Amino acid sequence: MSRHLGDRVVQALRRWRWPGRSRQAEQRLPVIVCGLDYAHYRLLTRLARSRRYAALAAVDDYPWHHGTQVEGVRVYYPSEVPSLARRHGAVAVVYCHDDDLAVFDAQTREALDQAGVPCVHVSPGDEDVEDILARQLAS
Repeated sequence: MSRHLGDRVVQALRRWRWPGRSRQAEQRLPVIVCGLDYAHYRLLTRLARSRRYAALAAVDDYPWHHGTQVEGVRVYYPSEVPSLARRHGAVAVVYCHDDDLAVFDAQTREALDQAGVPCVHVSPGDEDVEDILARQLAS
């Protein structure tokens, strides 16, 4: 099967939904992943399988990563995060290591706070990312 045909099949499967199930019920909550090492790659993979959350963007401050895609998610600069969060209604910025948030300056952190977008820590070894995010966002 050609790659082009395979892409069309995947797109058609994404649009298909069970009878009686609304499009709104299928909406996953967007989150932004801060960082781009192996732990974040694993997190992006888990979010891709999640029924409740979807990775909207990955964040890294290295210029050679900007605009690339990791696990189908585009990589943005840290300064772009507040705008992305507002435009797409991101519910959280997810990070794995304590130093991941160092890429955000004070102005960016303040903009995220004003937008009501919390930073949620997820350990690299956590299997149930959905449950952790749901608990952290509920509190």
